[in-house]
Amino acid sequence: MSVTLQHLRLLREVARKDTISAAADSLGYTRSAVSQQLVNLEKVTGVAVLERVGRGVRLTDAGRELVRHADDVLAGLESAQASLERFGDDARGELDLGLYQSVADTLLLPIVSELAARHPELRLRTREIDPGVAVDQLVHGDLDLAFTVDYPNAPVEVRAGIVHEHVADDPFRLIVPDDHELGRNGPVAPSELGGHDFIAPDPDHLCGSFVAAFLRRSGIEPAVRHRIEAYPTTLNFVAAGQGIALIPELGLTDPPEGVRIVELAEPAIRELRLSYRESSADRPAIRAVVAAARTITGS
Repeated sequence: MSVTLQHLRLLREVARKDTISAAADSLGYTRSAVSQQLVNLEKVTGVAVLERVGRGVRLTDAGRELVRHADDVLAGLESAQASLERFGDDARGELDLGLYQSVADTLLLPIVSELAARHPELRLRTREIDPGVAVDQLVHGDLDLAFTVDYPNAPVEVRAGIVHEHVADDPFRLIVPDDHELGRNGPVAPSELGGHDFIAPDPDHLCGSFVAAFLRRSGIEPAVRHRIEAYPTTLNFVAAGQGIALIPELGLTDPPEGVRIVELAEPAIRELRLSYRESSADRPAIRAVVAAARTITGS
């Protein structure tokens, strides 16, 4: 018996989670099954790969070396899979896709429908995830690809082995109550936004950080009356006269009555991207999802 791919995946997940229980939950196994496999791994290799530290575990030097090789082996396996898939006539198989709320609300169903029509043997599994942590999920193999966002003041994190493909530009619009004076005479400059109450996400949120940075470039410290992340709720608050907001176009699905969408004189744009591992770049399934996203967004 020798070291198996399952051994490598289990050990890598334990290294990430620090406890066997957390690794088991992450991978959908029982704790006893993971423990048994790791005991088997140590018998196969003849060396200890884990040591207990309090209630958790940590890798031994041998375990860290094996995880380093596990990353290379699993990346190589994915590259081999991509090579084999290229011999097929169509994209097929299963992909795990990460996405955030406004993409789920606007683009997901059209993309799924486009893929179903063109690639009926390709199946997407989707999961909502903060784009700020999606890259980590890609690196560790928890996702096959993910929608990420590139803000001018907070670019997508550069990580070795991860590719970021542009899908579409997502410009911000100024949203005001319908009877508000802003925008009556055309596009509004950022300098005109001082002295108004804002509805915006927390600055720890990427969108909230971007809005604050955009206004501060014009010498305006935004007066945020309500800290709200969900765009539909923000739109309802604007309609109720609780303030104004800067919202990207993807967040403007079905705006309620009582709001007006105003152009900005100075563009404020975030970039929508699809990110995936470089080792899977040639997989027909990955290329099919990217093509479907570009078809739906018209890019």
